[in-house]
Amino acid sequence: MGNGAKRLMELVIPGGEENPKFEKVFAEYKAHYAKHCNEKTMPYPHIMELLARLKERGYKMAIVSNKFYDSVQELKKLYFEDYIPVAIGEKEGIRKKPAPDTVMEALRELGEEKENAVYVGDSEVDIATAKNVGIDCIAVAWGFRTREEQKKAGGRIFADGPLDILELLESER
Repeated sequence: MGNGAKRLMELVIPGGEENPKFEKVFAEYKAHYAKHCNEKTMPYPHIMELLARLKERGYKMAIVSNKFYDSVQELKKLYFEDYIPVAIGEKEGIRKKPAPDTVMEALRELGEEKENAVYVGDSEVDIATAKNVGIDCIAVAWGFRTREEQKKAGGRIFADGPLDILELLESER
């Protein structure tokens, strides 16, 4: 939901972390999500075509998510294994987005510098993450948040469809 599962649980469980049942409910949620992370989940239309074209042109790609680390690995394996070598999710020792840690870890694993990077995301958390890393963000208009919501969050560069991302990247090369 943008800020990670723990934040979601803080919002939906009455009293948040102060609720004596919080840790039990959160643990049950994590176990359930681990088994069901692929339900009602699939790449948006044209994403696989975009990834193939990006890989063909030599772009290095990573997934950076506030989902649980193991779930991110599972989804990468199911859908993106042929295109994306690095996937970072929420885990101990790395602050979640919008902190820059996950992106910096992805860049480290890719062997890239932030000066060569652009962040693609669909929420105010993603825009803030890119800003905190010090890189440009391409905000997508078909995802979690609307273009208007992302503009309010500081989004400046927008892709209306997946293949627009390639066009934006190629125009900057």
